[in-house]
Amino acid sequence: MNPKVLLVDDEASVLSALQRLLRKESLEVVPCTAPEEALRMVETGGYAVVLSDQRMPGMDGPHFLEKVREISPDTVRILLTGHADVEAATEAINRGAVYRFLTKPWDDAQLCQVMREAVAQFQLVSENKRLQTLTSRQNLELKDLNQNLENKVQERTKEISGLHQRMEQSFLATVRVLAELAELHSTVIGSHAKRVAALPKDVAERMDISGKELFLMEIAATLHDVGKVALPPEILNKPEASLSRTETEALRRHAAQGEMIVAMVPDMAEAAKIIRHHHEQFDGGGYPDRLKRQAIPLGSRVIAAVDAYDKALNARAHFESATPEKALQFVRSKCPEKFDPDVVAAIAECLGDSQLAWGEGTEVEVRPKDLQAGMVLSREMRTARGLLLLPKDSALTQEHLARIQNYQTSDPVAGNIYVYRKVPKGEA
Repeated sequence: MNPKVLLVDDEASVLSALQRLLRKESLEVVPCTAPEEALRMVETGGYAVVLSDQRMPGMDGPHFLEKVREISPDTVRILLTGHADVEAATEAINRGAVYRFLTKPWDDAQLCQVMREAVAQFQLVSENKRLQTLTSRQNLELKDLNQNLENKVQERTKEISGLHQRMEQSFLATVRVLAELAELHSTVIGSHAKRVAALPKDVAERMDISGKELFLMEIAATLHDVGKVALPPEILNKPEASLSRTETEALRRHAAQGEMIVAMVPDMAEAAKIIRHHHEQFDGGGYPDRLKRQAIPLGSRVIAAVDAYDKALNARAHFESATPEKALQFVRSKCPEKFDPDVVAAIAECLGDSQLAWGEGTEVEVRPKDLQAGMVLSREMRTARGLLLLPKDSALTQEHLARIQNYQTSDPVAGNIYVYRKVPKGEA
Protein backbone atom coordinates (compact mmCIF):
# COMPACT_ATOMS: atom_id res chain seq x y z
CA MET A 1 0.00 0.00 0.00
CA ASN A 2 1.39 3.41 -0.99
CA PRO A 3 1.93 6.05 1.74
CA LYS A 4 -0.97 8.53 2.04
CA VAL A 5 -0.30 12.26 1.57
CA LEU A 6 -2.86 14.98 2.32
CA LEU A 7 -2.61 18.26 0.33
CA VAL A 8 -4.49 21.26 1.80
CA ASP A 9 -4.91 24.55 -0.14
CA ASP A 10 -7.93 26.73 -0.72
CA GLU A 11 -6.97 27.08 -4.40
CA ALA A 12 -8.06 24.07 -6.46
CA SER A 13 -5.57 24.95 -9.22
CA VAL A 14 -2.65 24.63 -6.78
CA LEU A 15 -3.91 21.23 -5.62
CA SER A 16 -4.21 20.06 -9.24
CA ALA A 17 -0.64 21.14 -9.97
CA LEU A 18 0.67 19.33 -6.90
CA GLN A 19 -1.26 16.18 -7.78
CA ARG A 20 0.22 16.14 -11.29
CA LEU A 21 3.71 16.65 -9.90
CA LEU A 22 3.42 13.81 -7.35
CA ARG A 23 1.72 11.36 -9.71
CA LYS A 24 4.94 9.36 -10.28
CA GLU A 25 6.05 9.25 -6.64
CA SER A 26 4.22 6.04 -5.61
CA LEU A 27 2.02 7.99 -3.22
CA GLU A 28 -1.72 8.01 -2.49
CA VAL A 29 -2.38 11.76 -2.85
CA VAL A 30 -5.57 13.18 -1.28
CA PRO A 31 -6.51 16.85 -2.00
CA CYS A 32 -8.64 19.07 0.26
CA THR A 33 -9.58 22.77 -0.01
CA ALA A 34 -10.92 23.29 3.54
CA PRO A 35 -8.74 23.04 6.71
CA GLU A 36 -11.67 22.00 8.91
CA GLU A 37 -12.55 19.11 6.59
CA ALA A 38 -8.87 18.18 6.38
CA LEU A 39 -8.67 17.86 10.18
CA ARG A 40 -11.59 15.44 10.14
CA MET A 41 -9.74 13.41 7.51
CA VAL A 42 -6.58 13.34 9.65
CA GLU A 43 -8.65 11.97 12.54
CA THR A 44 -9.34 8.85 10.45
CA GLY A 45 -5.58 8.13 10.58
CA GLY A 46 -3.09 6.74 8.14
CA TYR A 47 -1.57 9.92 6.71
CA ALA A 48 2.23 9.90 6.44
CA VAL A 49 2.53 13.56 5.35
CA VAL A 50 0.34 16.66 5.39
CA LEU A 51 1.34 19.58 3.13
CA SER A 52 -0.56 22.81 3.86
CA ASP A 53 -0.66 26.29 2.35
CA GLN A 54 0.31 29.21 4.64
CA ARG A 55 -2.66 31.49 3.93
CA MET A 56 -6.14 29.99 3.94
CA PRO A 57 -9.48 31.54 4.92
CA GLY A 58 -10.67 30.65 8.40
CA MET A 59 -7.43 29.02 9.59
CA ASP A 60 -3.83 29.74 8.57
CA GLY A 61 -1.30 27.03 7.78
CA PRO A 62 0.72 27.04 11.05
CA HIS A 63 -2.43 26.91 13.17
CA PHE A 64 -3.83 24.10 11.03
CA LEU A 65 -0.59 22.07 11.24
CA GLU A 66 -0.45 22.49 15.02
CA LYS A 67 -3.89 20.90 15.21
CA VAL A 68 -2.68 18.11 12.90
CA ARG A 69 0.20 17.54 15.32
CA GLU A 70 -2.23 17.21 18.25
CA ILE A 71 -4.38 14.68 16.36
CA SER A 72 -1.57 12.66 14.72
CA PRO A 73 1.86 13.45 16.22
CA ASP A 74 3.74 11.09 13.88
CA THR A 75 2.35 12.62 10.69
CA VAL A 76 5.09 14.71 9.05
CA ARG A 77 3.98 18.32 8.45
CA ILE A 78 5.15 20.60 5.60
CA LEU A 79 4.22 24.26 5.13
CA LEU A 80 3.89 25.88 1.68
CA THR A 81 4.34 29.65 1.89
CA GLY A 82 5.00 32.75 -0.18
CA HIS A 83 8.31 34.66 0.09
CA ALA A 84 6.61 37.36 2.15
CA ASP A 85 5.61 34.83 4.82
CA VAL A 86 9.02 33.23 5.39
CA GLU A 87 9.38 34.85 8.82
CA ALA A 88 6.05 33.43 9.94
CA ALA A 89 7.01 30.03 8.56
CA THR A 90 10.29 30.10 10.46
CA GLU A 91 8.43 30.86 13.67
CA ALA A 92 6.16 27.87 13.02
CA ILE A 93 9.19 25.61 12.62
CA ASN A 94 10.72 26.92 15.85
CA ARG A 95 7.54 26.08 17.69
CA GLY A 96 7.98 22.51 16.45
CA ALA A 97 4.81 22.50 14.37
CA VAL A 98 6.33 21.67 10.98
CA TYR A 99 9.10 19.51 9.55
CA ARG A 100 9.99 21.77 6.58
CA PHE A 101 8.63 24.72 4.68
CA LEU A 102 8.72 25.41 0.94
CA THR A 103 8.20 28.71 -0.84
CA LYS A 104 5.87 29.53 -3.72
CA PRO A 105 6.52 29.19 -6.58
CA TRP A 106 8.12 25.89 -5.65
CA ASP A 107 10.92 24.02 -7.38
CA ASP A 108 9.46 20.73 -8.69
CA ALA A 109 12.56 18.64 -8.01
CA GLN A 110 13.01 20.09 -4.52
CA LEU A 111 9.37 19.53 -3.58
CA CYS A 112 9.48 15.88 -4.72
CA GLN A 113 12.73 15.31 -2.81
CA VAL A 114 11.34 16.88 0.38
CA MET A 115 8.21 14.74 0.03
CA ARG A 116 10.31 11.57 -0.31
CA GLU A 117 12.36 12.55 2.76
CA ALA A 118 9.19 13.28 4.74
CA VAL A 119 7.69 9.88 3.87
CA ALA A 120 10.99 8.21 4.85
CA GLN A 121 10.92 10.09 8.18
CA PHE A 122 7.36 8.89 8.88
CA GLN A 123 8.27 5.29 7.99
CA LEU A 124 11.38 5.44 10.20
CA VAL A 125 9.37 6.61 13.22
CA SER A 126 6.69 3.98 12.57
CA GLU A 127 9.30 1.22 12.27
CA ASN A 128 11.00 2.36 15.46
CA LYS A 129 7.70 2.14 17.34
CA ARG A 130 7.07 -1.31 15.89
CA LEU A 131 10.49 -2.51 17.04
CA GLN A 132 9.95 -1.04 20.51
CA THR A 133 6.61 -2.86 20.80
CA LEU A 134 8.17 -6.07 19.54
CA THR A 135 11.06 -5.74 21.99
CA SER A 136 8.73 -5.09 24.93
CA ARG A 137 6.66 -8.16 24.10
CA GLN A 138 9.73 -10.36 23.68
CA ASN A 139 11.24 -9.08 26.91
CA LEU A 140 8.01 -10.04 28.68
CA GLU A 141 8.20 -13.50 27.08
CA LEU A 142 11.83 -13.80 28.16
CA LYS A 143 10.92 -12.75 31.72
CA ASP A 144 8.14 -15.35 31.82
CA LEU A 145 10.53 -18.02 30.50
CA ASN A 146 13.10 -17.17 33.15
CA GLN A 147 10.48 -17.40 35.90
CA ASN A 148 9.40 -20.86 34.72
CA LEU A 149 12.97 -22.06 34.38
CA GLU A 150 13.81 -20.89 37.88
CA ASN A 151 11.67 -23.67 39.37
CA LYS A 152 12.78 -26.37 36.91
CA VAL A 153 16.45 -25.67 36.27
CA GLN A 154 17.85 -23.75 39.25
CA GLU A 155 21.48 -24.39 38.48
CA ARG A 156 21.24 -23.13 34.86
CA THR A 157 19.24 -20.08 35.94
CA LYS A 158 21.99 -19.15 38.43
CA GLU A 159 24.63 -19.40 35.72
CA ILE A 160 22.96 -17.07 33.24
CA SER A 161 20.81 -14.79 35.43
CA GLY A 162 23.55 -12.14 35.76
CA LEU A 163 23.96 -11.99 31.98
CA HIS A 164 20.21 -11.66 31.41
CA GLN A 165 19.86 -8.95 34.06
CA ARG A 166 22.54 -6.79 32.40
CA MET A 167 21.19 -7.29 28.88
CA GLU A 168 17.44 -7.48 29.37
CA GLN A 169 16.81 -3.76 28.80
CA SER A 170 18.77 -3.24 25.56
CA PHE A 171 20.58 -6.30 24.31
CA LEU A 172 17.79 -8.29 22.63
CA ALA A 173 16.44 -5.19 20.93
CA THR A 174 19.91 -4.31 19.67
CA VAL A 175 20.57 -7.78 18.26
CA ARG A 176 17.25 -7.83 16.43
CA VAL A 177 17.79 -4.33 15.04
CA LEU A 178 21.22 -5.38 13.74
CA ALA A 179 19.77 -8.53 12.18
CA GLU A 180 16.93 -6.57 10.56
CA LEU A 181 19.43 -3.98 9.32
CA ALA A 182 21.39 -6.73 7.55
CA GLU A 183 18.20 -8.12 6.02
CA LEU A 184 17.06 -4.69 4.84
CA HIS A 185 20.44 -4.25 3.14
CA SER A 186 20.17 -7.66 1.45
CA THR A 187 17.45 -10.30 1.80
CA VAL A 188 20.07 -12.86 0.74
CA ILE A 189 22.19 -11.97 3.81
CA GLY A 190 19.11 -12.07 6.04
CA SER A 191 17.83 -15.43 4.81
CA HIS A 192 21.28 -17.04 4.99
CA ALA A 193 21.89 -15.68 8.51
CA LYS A 194 18.56 -17.06 9.76
CA ARG A 195 19.37 -20.53 8.45
CA VAL A 196 22.89 -20.50 9.87
CA ALA A 197 21.60 -19.28 13.25
CA ALA A 198 19.25 -22.26 13.46
CA LEU A 199 22.05 -24.83 13.22
CA PRO A 200 24.81 -24.30 15.84
CA LYS A 201 22.70 -25.37 18.83
CA ASP A 202 22.27 -28.90 17.44
CA VAL A 203 26.00 -29.14 16.68
CA ALA A 204 26.91 -27.67 20.08
CA GLU A 205 24.99 -30.38 21.94
CA ARG A 206 27.29 -32.97 20.37
CA MET A 207 30.41 -30.97 21.28
CA ASP A 208 29.55 -30.25 24.94
CA ILE A 209 29.04 -26.53 24.31
CA SER A 210 26.50 -25.05 26.71
CA GLY A 211 25.61 -22.10 28.93
CA LYS A 212 27.07 -18.71 28.12
CA GLU A 213 29.40 -20.17 25.49
CA LEU A 214 26.42 -21.55 23.54
CA PHE A 215 24.42 -18.33 23.99
CA LEU A 216 27.25 -16.21 22.58
CA MET A 217 27.80 -18.60 19.67
CA GLU A 218 24.11 -18.40 18.72
CA ILE A 219 24.28 -14.60 18.76
CA ALA A 220 27.44 -14.69 16.64
CA ALA A 221 25.74 -17.04 14.16
CA THR A 222 22.78 -14.65 13.86
CA LEU A 223 25.07 -11.67 13.18
CA HIS A 224 28.04 -13.35 11.48
CA ASP A 225 27.46 -11.44 8.21
CA VAL A 226 26.36 -8.09 9.71
CA GLY A 227 29.64 -6.54 8.48
CA LYS A 228 28.36 -6.95 4.91
CA VAL A 229 25.99 -4.00 5.38
CA ALA A 230 28.97 -1.83 4.39
CA LEU A 231 29.30 -3.59 1.02
CA PRO A 232 27.56 -2.40 -2.17
CA PRO A 233 24.94 -4.72 -3.72
CA GLU A 234 27.05 -5.29 -6.83
CA ILE A 235 29.64 -7.11 -4.70
CA LEU A 236 27.09 -9.07 -2.66
CA ASN A 237 25.30 -10.27 -5.78
CA LYS A 238 28.44 -11.59 -7.52
CA PRO A 239 29.82 -15.11 -7.11
CA GLU A 240 33.07 -14.88 -5.13
CA ALA A 241 35.01 -16.48 -7.97
CA SER A 242 34.14 -13.59 -10.31
CA LEU A 243 35.14 -10.77 -7.93
CA SER A 244 38.07 -8.54 -8.79
CA ARG A 245 41.03 -8.31 -6.43
CA THR A 246 39.74 -5.02 -5.02
CA GLU A 247 36.23 -6.45 -4.56
CA THR A 248 37.62 -9.56 -2.88
CA GLU A 249 39.59 -7.42 -0.43
CA ALA A 250 36.44 -5.40 0.34
CA LEU A 251 34.43 -8.61 0.89
CA ARG A 252 37.07 -10.05 3.22
CA ARG A 253 36.90 -6.97 5.44
CA HIS A 254 33.34 -7.85 6.46
CA ALA A 255 34.49 -10.20 9.24
CA ALA A 256 36.51 -7.48 10.99
CA GLN A 257 33.78 -4.90 10.33
CA GLY A 258 31.20 -7.24 11.85
CA GLU A 259 33.40 -7.60 14.93
CA MET A 260 33.56 -3.81 15.35
CA ILE A 261 29.77 -3.45 15.06
CA VAL A 262 28.92 -6.21 17.55
CA ALA A 263 31.68 -5.20 20.00
CA MET A 264 29.80 -1.93 20.58
CA VAL A 265 26.99 -3.90 22.27
CA PRO A 266 27.63 -4.37 26.03
CA ASP A 267 29.00 -7.81 27.03
CA MET A 268 29.35 -8.90 23.41
CA ALA A 269 33.16 -8.86 23.11
CA GLU A 270 33.33 -12.68 22.97
CA ALA A 271 30.58 -12.93 20.36
CA ALA A 272 32.37 -10.23 18.35
CA LYS A 273 35.58 -12.28 18.48
CA ILE A 274 33.72 -15.34 17.14
CA ILE A 275 32.42 -13.22 14.25
CA ARG A 276 35.90 -11.90 13.46
CA HIS A 277 37.32 -15.41 13.02
CA HIS A 278 34.47 -17.26 11.27
CA HIS A 279 36.42 -17.23 7.98
CA GLU A 280 39.66 -18.57 9.44
CA GLN A 281 40.67 -21.98 8.04
CA PHE A 282 41.78 -25.00 10.04
CA ASP A 283 45.16 -25.06 8.25
CA GLY A 284 45.78 -21.31 8.76
CA GLY A 285 44.87 -20.24 5.24
CA GLY A 286 41.86 -18.12 6.14
CA TYR A 287 41.33 -14.48 7.14
CA PRO A 288 41.66 -11.96 8.73
CA ASP A 289 44.42 -13.26 11.10
CA ARG A 290 45.39 -16.64 9.55
CA LEU A 291 44.74 -18.49 12.80
CA LYS A 292 44.89 -22.28 12.71
CA ARG A 293 43.44 -25.27 14.56
CA GLN A 294 42.58 -24.70 18.26
CA ALA A 295 43.76 -21.07 18.05
CA ILE A 296 40.50 -20.44 16.19
CA PRO A 297 37.60 -20.00 18.67
CA LEU A 298 35.40 -23.10 18.73
CA GLY A 299 32.31 -21.03 17.95
CA SER A 300 34.05 -19.66 14.85
CA ARG A 301 34.93 -23.18 13.71
CA VAL A 302 31.30 -24.28 14.09
CA ILE A 303 29.92 -21.25 12.21
CA ALA A 304 32.52 -21.65 9.43
CA ALA A 305 31.44 -25.23 8.66
CA VAL A 306 27.70 -24.50 9.01
CA ASP A 307 28.09 -21.39 6.82
CA ALA A 308 29.77 -23.45 4.06
CA TYR A 309 27.14 -26.21 4.35
CA ASP A 310 24.27 -23.73 3.93
CA LYS A 311 25.93 -22.00 0.97
CA ALA A 312 26.51 -25.35 -0.76
CA LEU A 313 22.89 -26.37 -0.20
CA ASN A 314 21.42 -23.04 -1.33
CA ALA A 315 23.85 -21.85 -4.02
CA ARG A 316 21.85 -20.21 -6.79
CA ALA A 317 23.86 -21.93 -9.49
CA HIS A 318 22.62 -25.42 -8.60
CA PHE A 319 20.04 -25.17 -5.82
CA GLU A 320 17.51 -27.26 -7.76
CA SER A 321 19.74 -30.33 -7.68
CA ALA A 322 21.42 -29.69 -4.31
CA THR A 323 20.77 -32.12 -1.46
CA PRO A 324 21.96 -32.30 2.16
CA GLU A 325 24.12 -35.28 1.20
CA LYS A 326 25.89 -33.36 -1.58
CA ALA A 327 26.37 -30.28 0.61
CA LEU A 328 27.80 -32.39 3.45
CA GLN A 329 30.12 -34.18 1.03
CA PHE A 330 31.42 -30.81 -0.16
CA VAL A 331 32.22 -29.71 3.41
CA ARG A 332 33.83 -33.08 4.18
CA SER A 333 36.03 -32.72 1.10
CA LYS A 334 37.53 -29.55 2.63
CA CYS A 335 38.65 -31.30 5.85
CA PRO A 336 41.08 -30.78 7.47
CA GLU A 337 42.35 -27.95 5.24
CA LYS A 338 39.44 -25.57 5.81
CA PHE A 339 37.22 -27.07 8.50
CA ASP A 340 37.61 -28.78 11.86
CA PRO A 341 36.92 -32.51 11.27
CA ASP A 342 35.27 -32.84 14.71
CA VAL A 343 32.80 -30.06 13.85
CA VAL A 344 31.98 -31.62 10.47
CA ALA A 345 31.46 -35.00 12.16
CA ALA A 346 28.97 -33.35 14.55
CA ILE A 347 27.13 -31.83 11.57
CA ALA A 348 26.93 -35.26 9.94
CA GLU A 349 25.46 -36.73 13.15
CA CYS A 350 22.82 -34.02 13.28
CA LEU A 351 21.85 -34.62 9.65
CA GLY A 352 21.63 -38.33 10.27
CA ASP A 353 19.28 -37.80 13.23
CA SER A 354 16.97 -35.36 11.43
CA GLN A 355 14.14 -36.31 9.12
CA LEU A 356 13.97 -32.67 7.99
CA ALA A 357 17.59 -31.85 7.23
CA TRP A 358 18.71 -28.27 7.92
CA GLY A 359 17.86 -25.84 5.21
CA GLU A 360 16.61 -28.53 2.81
CA GLY A 361 13.00 -27.37 2.82
CA THR A 362 10.76 -27.33 -0.23
CA GLU A 363 11.63 -23.86 -1.50
CA VAL A 364 14.57 -21.55 -2.02
CA GLU A 365 14.98 -17.79 -2.52
CA VAL A 366 16.22 -16.51 -5.89
CA ARG A 367 16.85 -13.13 -7.51
CA PRO A 368 14.78 -11.99 -10.53
CA LYS A 369 17.78 -12.36 -12.85
CA ASP A 370 18.26 -16.00 -11.76
CA LEU A 371 14.74 -17.06 -12.73
CA GLN A 372 14.50 -19.66 -15.48
CA ALA A 373 11.70 -21.18 -17.52
CA GLY A 374 10.39 -24.30 -15.84
CA MET A 375 10.82 -23.05 -12.27
CA VAL A 376 7.64 -23.16 -10.18
CA LEU A 377 6.75 -20.36 -7.73
CA SER A 378 6.24 -21.54 -4.15
CA ARG A 379 4.72 -18.15 -3.24
CA GLU A 380 2.82 -15.52 -5.20
CA MET A 381 4.81 -12.75 -6.91
CA ARG A 382 3.77 -9.10 -6.59
CA THR A 383 5.27 -5.77 -7.69
CA ALA A 384 6.29 -2.98 -5.30
CA ARG A 385 2.90 -1.32 -5.96
CA GLY A 386 0.99 -4.47 -5.07
CA LEU A 387 0.17 -5.74 -8.57
CA LEU A 388 -0.11 -9.53 -8.67
CA LEU A 389 2.27 -10.72 -11.38
CA LEU A 390 1.89 -14.47 -10.87
CA PRO A 391 0.05 -16.63 -8.32
CA LYS A 392 1.61 -19.39 -6.23
CA ASP A 393 2.38 -22.64 -8.09
CA SER A 394 2.84 -20.85 -11.44
CA ALA A 395 5.28 -22.66 -13.75
CA LEU A 396 7.46 -19.98 -15.32
CA THR A 397 7.52 -19.64 -19.11
CA GLN A 398 9.62 -17.43 -21.39
CA GLU A 399 6.61 -15.09 -21.66
CA HIS A 400 6.48 -14.82 -17.85
CA LEU A 401 10.21 -14.04 -17.69
CA ALA A 402 9.84 -11.29 -20.32
CA ARG A 403 6.91 -9.76 -18.41
CA ILE A 404 8.86 -9.80 -15.14
CA GLN A 405 11.83 -8.15 -16.85
CA ASN A 406 9.61 -5.41 -18.27
CA TYR A 407 8.24 -4.59 -14.83
CA GLN A 408 11.71 -4.39 -13.24
CA THR A 409 12.32 -0.86 -14.60
CA SER A 410 8.98 0.73 -13.67
CA ASP A 411 7.47 -1.38 -10.86
CA PRO A 412 9.97 -4.03 -9.70
CA VAL A 413 9.14 -7.26 -7.89
CA ALA A 414 8.57 -6.64 -4.18
CA GLY A 415 10.46 -8.61 -1.55
CA ASN A 416 11.84 -12.09 -2.07
CA ILE A 417 11.07 -14.55 -4.85
CA TYR A 418 10.70 -18.19 -3.81
CA VAL A 419 10.59 -21.26 -6.07
CA TYR A 420 10.27 -24.95 -5.32
CA ARG A 421 13.49 -26.91 -4.95
CA LYS A 422 13.72 -29.89 -7.31
CA VAL A 423 15.65 -32.88 -5.98
CA PRO A 424 16.58 -35.53 -8.61
CA LYS A 425 15.00 -38.95 -8.11
CA GLY A 426 17.08 -41.23 -5.96
CA GLU A 427 18.78 -38.31 -4.13
CA ALA A 428 15.93 -37.10 -1.96
